Amino acid sequence: MSYRLPNADGIVFDFNGTLFLDERENRESWNMIAIELRGYALSEEEFLRENGRRDDDMVRAILPGVSDDEAERWGCRKEEIYKDLCISRSLDLAPGARQLFEKALSRGMRIAIASSAPKMNMDWYITRFRLLDYFQPSAIIAGRTDIPSKPDGAIFRLALESIGVEGGRAIAFEDSRAGVLSAKDAGISTIYRMRCPGSASLEDPDIIEIGSIEEIIL
Repeated sequence: MSYRLPNADGIVFDFNGTLFLDERENRESWNMIAIELRGYALSEEEFLRENGRRDDDMVRAILPGVSDDEAERWGCRKEEIYKDLCISRSLDLAPGARQLFEKALSRGMRIAIASSAPKMNMDWYITRFRLLDYFQPSAIIAGRTDIPSKPDGAIFRLALESIGVEGGRAIAFEDSRAGVLSAKDAGISTIYRMRCPGSASLEDPDIIEIGSIEEIIL
């Protein structure tokens, strides 16, 4: 199935699970951390509920009461495991992602990223995938520990501000439940949700669920 994007002034993308299809690696690394911290992996319900939040908040969800220093340390440990998995499997940007960037820019759309990824990961993505060929540095919002995690809309509001676009004139691409709620909270009018193979529908009539960026026609 294909979808034609509505007229808009800008697009805000989540990164992990949306532009970078790393759900398996993300799950595996979080499950390893959960087993180390509490002896058993995340349930499907836990993962769906917490996925898309900052690492420190994810650690606190796994082990309530953990100190800030410990939350940061375990978050860093998770990302080391995660990056090793991504490198060993030679993961690249999602099919169609670069083409969508190019087409959007050619139509005068402004594009931004609103990601819960820690700064060390986003710096790695920027270099590995040459993101600055498409995005202004100021329009890559990630690694922000001074704002609430998704589902709060703060990160999407910052991304919209970075490209000078109002929510009602913007499109969002997300994959997680928390991310969809964050985009809604920021007032974004059109939301596409990347649905990974085997994942359940969010059953939300206000969003459009897609299986691939290649389904989008500009």
